Amino acid sequence: MTPQEIITEIQKLPPIKRKEVLEGISQNLLENNVISEAEAAKRLLKKGIIIEIPEGWDESDEDFEPIEIKGKPLSETIIEDRR
Repeated sequence: MTPQEIITEIQKLPPIKRKEVLEGISQNLLENNVISEAEAAKRLLKKGIIIEIPEGWDESDEDFEPIEIKGKPLSETIIEDRR
């Protein structure tokens, strides 16, 4: 696959999946000391792979902890609703 074909496929993904791709690419670049997470996000935005970088987003978000909810995971509910 060419880089452009990969970008085209990523653009077909829903926003949440695009975010996962961004995080995976960013993590890989960070582990290899290539560029910062913020720089990776800027590059993906410039290429049109992602549509926005949320305001206030930066590398200090590492202390984020999701809110726990009772019941089954929201992702399962969404998948069931799509059927």
